[in-house]
Amino acid sequence: MYNLLVVDDEDIAIRGIVEGIDWSSLPLANIFTAYDAEEARQVFKGHPIHVLISDIDIPQENGITLLAWVNETSPLTETIFLTGHANFNFAQQAVQLGSFDYLLKPVDHDVLKSCVEKAVEAIRRREQEEAYLKTYAYYFDQWNRQLPLLVERLWQDVLGLRIPASADKLEPLFELYGIPLDMGKSVQPLLISVEQWTQDWNARDEEIMTYALKNAAADIILRDRSGHVIQDAGGILFALLYEPSGEDESTLEERCAEYIRKCSEYLYAVVSCYIGEAAPVASLRFGAQSLGELERSNVCQTGRVFRLSDYKREKKSITAQPNFQEWSALIEQGKTCELKRHIEDLFDRLKYGQVDHAYMVSYYFGLVHTVFQVLQRRSVPVETVYAEEEWHSGENAMKSLGAMKAWTIQFAAKASDCLVKQGKDVSNTIAKVQTYIEENLQHDLNREEIARHVYLNPAYLSRLFRKETGKSLTDYMVDRRMLRSISELKLTNHKISDIAISVGYASFSHFSKQFKRSTGMTPQDYRKKYQNVQ
Repeated sequence: MYNLLVVDDEDIAIRGIVEGIDWSSLPLANIFTAYDAEEARQVFKGHPIHVLISDIDIPQENGITLLAWVNETSPLTETIFLTGHANFNFAQQAVQLGSFDYLLKPVDHDVLKSCVEKAVEAIRRREQEEAYLKTYAYYFDQWNRQLPLLVERLWQDVLGLRIPASADKLEPLFELYGIPLDMGKSVQPLLISVEQWTQDWNARDEEIMTYALKNAAADIILRDRSGHVIQDAGGILFALLYEPSGEDESTLEERCAEYIRKCSEYLYAVVSCYIGEAAPVASLRFGAQSLGELERSNVCQTGRVFRLSDYKREKKSITAQPNFQEWSALIEQGKTCELKRHIEDLFDRLKYGQVDHAYMVSYYFGLVHTVFQVLQRRSVPVETVYAEEEWHSGENAMKSLGAMKAWTIQFAAKASDCLVKQGKDVSNTIAKVQTYIEENLQHDLNREEIARHVYLNPAYLSRLFRKETGKSLTDYMVDRRMLRSISELKLTNHKISDIAISVGYASFSHFSKQFKRSTGMTPQDYRKKYQNVQ
């Protein structure tokens, strides 16, 4: 709804407009009146005025002056002038100041109403247009905010073969996202490998710091260059340089070196940069794969710049090999210090050999298999030693010899230390088992239930119990049940069937047979012979 203000120094003129015209068909909420410019200003200060009808000849100042003030304080108001003089100068000034219309008195009421209706419609269209522009501006801002993510998703899909690298698929997307490329232009990939964090981050902190590395790469490596820095589905950072030139090549390595240095100083990360070769967009995935192979193959050198064009892989036999059989014995014997010396000796020798990713994978799985075999022989559940599934972190340690060495020592030493501690806790464990049996003789106990109580493998518990007590778990439970039933038969008058239940025998016949096997007598005969006569 809209507000209308009528300004005239003649009361009859105002009443003729306000009361003589049927305004009910127009969306007018209020019709205000004023008899001079000052009173009109007071109305404007108290209410929003959408349409102003004003006589040009008003006391103290004319309507043109009022229109100039309205333009400054309420620029969206539409003004319709009424005058009894066909003065061209007034009309010209009114047009120059942007009045909506200029009508001569006496004005026909239908004409004035139609003019106001047109003014209201003009205001409505303008409001709709402004609303549209605000909506457009909002979504345009959202689009610009999301654009980096959309570009990153595009390149992720290209590298992951989810979008074919063809002109009909990519060029429309290049145009949509404002990427200055077509299939005839080249892209140079650069892989950024995060080899080590010099601070211990949790998963959330590491994600935040990776985001910081990504932004730093855009600022330092790309800088004034056209391109994007993305993170692929595997977490690897790629800088993509659009249309590289020979001149860029001379500075790219310097920028990478600067980036590596600043990551170390400010972002707590040891990184290396692998510079690929410029190629058409269709070959980008192949170039990225080549960089990935180069990065996986390099496990000896960290914090450096590497060029794919300079890389020549020379296959050499690796003379330094881990003696997993010897390591297995040291772990099982709990000789942690000696084990560490063997591990350090291996990695010292590996520094002088040609170590590639295939070697690291083979070594990693060999070590995990060796440690798991030791734990299995000792019947120790893997999750008891490695509650956080630490073997998975070894996959991340494959990027460098230093990281793999540190992980190996930690992983193997944890198993060794656990087995040493387990050996010291054996007697205490058996005591817990005996107490548990004693307190639960009335229940149908089994080996698995007892093993869960002391957090051991059932088979290992059986071997350990026999080793410590000289008896099997089953024989020990039978002995304890028979001793308690003998005491009950001697000292109480409880029914024999109740005594059988109290020591864990639901079947009386089974109890009777077991009792006779243990004592040579039936429970009834035993009671008759040994119970004191009351």
